[in-house]
Amino acid sequence: MAYDEGTWIMYGLDPSDPDCIQTAEELIDYVEKVGFLPLFRNEIPGFSAEEHAAADYWWTGDELRDPWEWRKVLARSDRVIYGKFFGGRAGFIRQGMVSGICQCAPGRV
Repeated sequence: MAYDEGTWIMYGLDPSDPDCIQTAEELIDYVEKVGFLPLFRNEIPGFSAEEHAAADYWWTGDELRDPWEWRKVLARSDRVIYGKFFGGRAGFIRQGMVSGICQCAPGRV
């Protein structure tokens, strides 16, 4: 995500891209597969929910398509945890990985 001349720019995929995550359930599945995932673009190219979802669907308020709304769906799930991880940035961690991540990076998670 970037801010340019008063406009937020999202870095995501075209909805027709077969790799585009289309639903909260697909995002949960992806987080379970990779273990943890920042919500927004970061220093690691391609390693964020933002970059795997459709750029045009952000902040529409549609819980079925909006990745910003999905964070609430994921937070209510019993499969992943949503919070401020990764140096205070929002993201997701697969259930069962939290204690290991906290032990590896005490005070930084």
